[in-house]
Amino acid sequence: MPDSGLKGWKVRGEDGSLGAAVFVDFDNLYYGLLSELFQRDHKKTLEASENLLNTLREELKERNLAIVLGRSYSAFDEFPGSEAAHSLALMGFDPQYIVRHKGKNSADLQLSLDLMEVLLTRKDIDVFVIVGGDRDFIPVSRKVLEARRELLIASLPENTSGDLLDRVGSERFLDLSALLEFPEEEEEGEIEEVEGSPREAQPIAAHHSQLKWEPLSDEEAFSPERKDRVLRFLFDLSKRYEEKHGKGEVWLSPFLKNEMPEYFPDLTHPQRRRLINILKEEGKIEIVERKNENGPFPFSVVLLNNEHPRVKDLLTA
Repeated sequence: MPDSGLKGWKVRGEDGSLGAAVFVDFDNLYYGLLSELFQRDHKKTLEASENLLNTLREELKERNLAIVLGRSYSAFDEFPGSEAAHSLALMGFDPQYIVRHKGKNSADLQLSLDLMEVLLTRKDIDVFVIVGGDRDFIPVSRKVLEARRELLIASLPENTSGDLLDRVGSERFLDLSALLEFPEEEEEGEIEEVEGSPREAQPIAAHHSQLKWEPLSDEEAFSPERKDRVLRFLFDLSKRYEEKHGKGEVWLSPFLKNEMPEYFPDLTHPQRRRLINILKEEGKIEIVERKNENGPFPFSVVLLNNEHPRVKDLLTA
């Protein structure tokens, strides 16, 4: 089995094991696999999700973590939860019903509330494992660490918030891609259907080497490609705001707190701020202070420099 970063954990107890509680955001896991690895093949994704959780159970056992409580969260009256509920129950991840509304559900909130209840009432649990990497898990992760319990975030790298990892530390991250069991490679040239459109089959196993999570270096975080993505994102927002409000100004603080974490989750907050400053230093944007007519404090907005060659390219595209 591949090394997943749990070697070296201390153990305690007469039987040499730690009591662990595992909380699974099943939809987060399922849709991460669906979009990143299994080319939107729902059948393969469902099977891979269940196999991955079963492998995770064995991995934790090998690392002297005894699962004494397990729960999973999804809208279990809908796909994919409805198909996975039986298997999750048999694995010991008791299904917890979540209401879905307009494509969203309250899994993060319910998971966090349940985890807090267990944290306060179960002194026999030493390690809390969250299967999911959403930024919304930062508050409950902080509470676990403040209580002097251990925490493990088990997630796919592409589905893991840079802010969450920055808060809990990469040593508390378990790369689930290292535990994935990939289907056999398809015959060369075989054609498969994806959402009604034929395409040449791509061996899934080829993606595995790209999934080992490591902290983003400055070269990766501030690469020309990423800087251009941020600039194009600002350009699109500016045009949208101009059409809606008559001003193509992007408020800096909401942009950093809301839009940037959503579209660039792998970055940390300091890295996102640094990207904006780099664009300013390169002359592609300006940051201007505006007087607040509804309060005593001014606010800052981001303006595109329409004279910069790259911004001109976007304007004429």
